[in-house]
Amino acid sequence: MCGPFRLGQTMTPAMLGRDDHTRPMPAIASDDTAITTKADQIAQAIEEMIVAGRLAPGTVLRQDELSHRFGVSRTPIREALRQLAAVGLVSFTPNRGVRVRALDRDEWAQTFLARAALEGAAAELAAQHLTDECLAEMDAANAEFSRQTALLRDPGVSGSERERASFAWVAANEDFHTAIIRAAGAPLFERLIAGLRRVFSGEARWSPGSPADKLYETNLRQHEAIRHALAVRNGPAARILVQDHIMDSWHLLQAVLDEPSS
Repeated sequence: MCGPFRLGQTMTPAMLGRDDHTRPMPAIASDDTAITTKADQIAQAIEEMIVAGRLAPGTVLRQDELSHRFGVSRTPIREALRQLAAVGLVSFTPNRGVRVRALDRDEWAQTFLARAALEGAAAELAAQHLTDECLAEMDAANAEFSRQTALLRDPGVSGSERERASFAWVAANEDFHTAIIRAAGAPLFERLIAGLRRVFSGEARWSPGSPADKLYETNLRQHEAIRHALAVRNGPAARILVQDHIMDSWHLLQAVLDEPSS
């Protein structure tokens, strides 16, 4: 069965004490037995803020404040912080608490290499098991991905609209890849890939017409090629296309990070 397994919504700056109430509160699971799910959602939300640059390196993440802001006990907060530490986004320092680490591009590069290998293998498996339902989910996600790509490449879009589009772009991209991974029917791959994923959903610093802008168009064309390979059940082609796509996504991320703030 296909279906999104994206973990929660974006954490707002206001939730960490920033005076910004323009973004919605993330939906955190209300079932007290779903500690792991809550922790996953909180970890995802904090990760997005770290990668977006809204939580600077060295920022202290206090468990009591996070517990209050998310409206949960400290148990899922501790688990979320452990998850972030495991992927190198935060560090536990004796007598100094939990702090945001500086993002290491070498580690990111390794992450994308690992994702390319695993998601490529998942795509080859998916070609053997793809259902009409999964294909329909891929199409729906890619239609939204196309719409948000067009917004991001539109020079007339305002800064706030561009930022909203960047989050929607990330969500649609994840839904597209999730449909493929779920179609593979390989739970171990799902877990490994989920642990490797990095989300870049930051403030849109790229500009239409820049090198980063051209890479957005490339990403969209690659999605269409991957979809076609899967639809005709060409597993080897799907593997190669997904691997190339993920590495080109790494090039896109680098180009965005290298652009000066406007």
